[in-house]
Amino acid sequence: MSTSSAACQGVKELSFTVTGTLPEWSFLEGVTMELAVAHGLGNARQVMESIKSGAKHYHFVEIMTCPGGCIGGGGQPRLTTNKVRQARISAIYKEDEGKKLRKSHDNRRSSRYTANFSLRRWARKSHHLLHTGYTKRERV
Repeated sequence: MSTSSAACQGVKELSFTVTGTLPEWSFLEGVTMELAVAHGLGNARQVMESIKSGAKHYHFVEIMTCPGGCIGGGGQPRLTTNKVRQARISAIYKEDEGKKLRKSHDNRRSSRYTANFSLRRWARKSHHLLHTGYTKRERV
């Protein structure tokens, strides 16, 4: 797999070419995937407008509304500064880089469970258990 990436403040882009696929994923062989991650609503608007205008095409887009990503978002102390957020980000990256197992898809136990559970007759049940659904609620 070859990759390239570009980033500006609040938006990260990545492209990679899929190679060495399994037979069931051979339709992706040689496809260059385009991804974007944006944080902050202004950056989200920028990404969405570039898609809408046809200037950009992505296979996957992740939007995080929290400035700096969700490191300062829900569940975090309410009063924070960019300095505190940067310290948290640095600590998390440092901790992550020191781990032997860093990606869920590299975890054999997890992958085996997911593959066995979500295939065949369990597909509907696994979808129900492993995915979130949303229901519109009245404002209070």
